[in-house]
Amino acid sequence: MQVIEIKKGDLDFHVKVIISAKNILEIMEKELKNIAKTAKLPGFRVGKVPPNILAKKYGSTLRNDAIQKEVSHAVDHIIKDNKLNVAAEPKIEDFSAQEGKDIEFVLKCELLPEISLPDFSKILIEKPNLVVDQKAIDEHINKLMEFSKTYNAETDKPASKGDQVTINAIGYVDGKAFDGGKVENYKLVLGSKSFIDSFEDQLIGAKAGDEITVKVTFPENYHMKEVAAKPAEFNVKVLAVHKPELQELNDEFAKKFNCDNVGKLIEQVAKNVKSNFDEPINTIMKMSLFDQLEKLLSFNVPKSLLTQESQSLKTQTANDENSLFEDKSEEERDQYYNKLSLRRVRIGLLLSEYIAEKKLAIEEIDIRNAIIARARSFPGQEKQVFEFYQKNKHAVQSLRGEIIESKAVEYIFKNEVTLMEKNYTIEEFTEFLKKEDDREIVI
Repeated sequence: MQVIEIKKGDLDFHVKVIISAKNILEIMEKELKNIAKTAKLPGFRVGKVPPNILAKKYGSTLRNDAIQKEVSHAVDHIIKDNKLNVAAEPKIEDFSAQEGKDIEFVLKCELLPEISLPDFSKILIEKPNLVVDQKAIDEHINKLMEFSKTYNAETDKPASKGDQVTINAIGYVDGKAFDGGKVENYKLVLGSKSFIDSFEDQLIGAKAGDEITVKVTFPENYHMKEVAAKPAEFNVKVLAVHKPELQELNDEFAKKFNCDNVGKLIEQVAKNVKSNFDEPINTIMKMSLFDQLEKLLSFNVPKSLLTQESQSLKTQTANDENSLFEDKSEEERDQYYNKLSLRRVRIGLLLSEYIAEKKLAIEEIDIRNAIIARARSFPGQEKQVFEFYQKNKHAVQSLRGEIIESKAVEYIFKNEVTLMEKNYTIEEFTEFLKKEDDREIVI
């Protein structure tokens, strides 16, 4: 094999490769001898088929196999000998494989850049510290009490908003009862918005024993297509009206939430309130880290990685493009994708280098925590999410990128950068998050 260097740069390595026709022929002859030992053709005994007949029958296939094997071997050999850190699948161009002549082609390898880790000690990251005041605690305690209220006190008075009514109902569309439109002994809290708009409002003022005709129109996007956007009437009979009974804030109430007393409940509520903001706080800190790293990184990146990242971004934001790029030109949109792709690829390559240097690895608990976090983002569907990842190993593998990124960022926060705590009330931090979400696209 002959290798002629064409181009050698920071991100590119191009060579012309020549594989001798003699080498291909030798491989073919060796394979033909192996075939000849067991070859069986009409008119010949096993192992006695003449070489020229075997060559005519198998020659083309053997030649293609030999070329494929030698080209693959040549590519692997060149990458290994030159210690190339390739960014993508090598490209083979100008391929020539005329029978009887040497095999020639140009091998083009796109390389990953050499990366020097920045001085992380120069990076200062604000770490929001939530101060849970009494107002926030009271709000969440009140929600717990509201959630826990009972409806044991039956009344003969007219139903008010917040009361619970027990009803029988049959729905009609175009004068006919429809599937799914019948309920019996259904307990409905007026104002809960459990039923479609205006249904519950029409029951306000009703008493036990009343029969009422409720008129509604189903929304256009209603899940039952056969009644979507159609007017309907429900014949409703009110069986009972119950007034809500609020809970008292005492130790007995606290025990419902596995707390020994009110004091422990308040501590747990404060802890839960803070934990609700763990993810946005981590995201804010990570973005601050990436913003500062972006200013410290200047190495060039492979075009293939930029193209791949840009396409990924466009796919992710396809549904939001109209809102993202309102009043932006096509050129400005492309500039945004290119700039963000460059940032993400550079930071990704830096974190990969950092992970390798620190010998960070993904463990079973990391995968489990990532699946738990993913499940939490789909309230009410947690079981389905767990089952999905249990049955799809490929989906689990797709989590590895974000897992290793999270491990690297966590390690950097703990061991590299300077963290500066800043206190926020819940209201202040909520407003801060809103400003971050509303931040204009910078091109």
